[in-house]
Amino acid sequence: MQTKPDLEPLLDFSPYRLLTEPDAVHQRMRTESPVRLVREESGFTYWLVSGYAEARQALRAPGLSNDPRRLGRPVDTANAYSPMANNDPPHHTRLRGLVSHGFTRRRINALAPRAEAVTGELLDALAPTGRADVIADLAFPLPVLVICELLGVPTQDRDAFRAWAARTLSTAAGPRTREERSRRLRAYFTRLVAAKRAAVRPGLAPDEQPDLLSALIVAQEQRSSLDDDELIGLAVLLLVAGHETTTNLIGNGLLTLLLHPDQLTLVRDDPALLPSAVEELLRYEGSAGQSALRVAVDDVVIGGTVIPRGSVVNIGLSLANRDPGAFLDADTLDVRRTANPHLAFGHGIHYCLGAPLARMLATTALGALLGRFGGLQLAVPADELRWRQISILCGLTALPISFAPVRPETSGT
Repeated sequence: MQTKPDLEPLLDFSPYRLLTEPDAVHQRMRTESPVRLVREESGFTYWLVSGYAEARQALRAPGLSNDPRRLGRPVDTANAYSPMANNDPPHHTRLRGLVSHGFTRRRINALAPRAEAVTGELLDALAPTGRADVIADLAFPLPVLVICELLGVPTQDRDAFRAWAARTLSTAAGPRTREERSRRLRAYFTRLVAAKRAAVRPGLAPDEQPDLLSALIVAQEQRSSLDDDELIGLAVLLLVAGHETTTNLIGNGLLTLLLHPDQLTLVRDDPALLPSAVEELLRYEGSAGQSALRVAVDDVVIGGTVIPRGSVVNIGLSLANRDPGAFLDADTLDVRRTANPHLAFGHGIHYCLGAPLARMLATTALGALLGRFGGLQLAVPADELRWRQISILCGLTALPISFAPVRPETSGT
């Protein structure tokens, strides 16, 4: 059993570097000891899980807690009202069971036409210019508007809600400002839940309600096991986590394709490859989550290594997704890859409930971009792009592109 921290410095987690060259240090660590005690330069010591099989085991281990308060750190502002994201069974099991009644695949599929229409409208505005910032012009507004539709945010509130979400999710403001914006967001959802409760359609099951908030209200009333704080927290979680994940997947995904023009050409020439391309982008670039932090509430054995109680565990999702023991040519982007059981959305009880929504929106956005705009290319050198890190998520602040100008198409609504 390893008990002395490995003091070898870990390789820079620069997203651009991980997109453009294999990570030799982590490759060796994964081969030699896929569960390894490491210490950062700051002195922070934790167990790094970098092997695929070991990561799957860790994500399902009941002795590893997902509650950040056990890590001795406050809950992130973005997750301050996210009871499902920050709890373990049985509390997590109860909440997830309730949410699953409203957050169904049928409901997500019903949003697809609206997602296509919104995407078309956003691209219509860009088409004649030949230039765009993919983040500001598409990857950010698309999920906000579709999540508004999912939650049932009134149409007259959506423009204000979009600007409000941008300010709330911004990393430019200080902690106090972000906290105040989060309180305002919570206050808005408190009013919206009250309005939805007054207008809920009696006699309909949760998955028959017109929007997710109404579905959760019905589930709350039927089971009496979801209080208003939890209900509002789930709405905030969907906006923050669902939006950030999807924005990063669209932005990082397009950048990855631009850095691999042969793969971009394959997808552009054969749109049937879009679903497998999105899965491969999730595996390869890790925008849905680079890692998952846990704390051992008991001694836990992962991959034959004993992790003592009280230890912090960093499950390297992006590292596990590059494990050659699980993926053929793991450091190669292959949009035609079919066997792709990646861990980008996690595994086990905390598997991302919003994964179908993120997949649908990314497929819609990338398909429309590649289908409508020829000559797509970066408008700045790739190594000049700026990144932002929010918890385990990493995305671009901007993605300037150029393309051949085209006449706008007429989009439905």
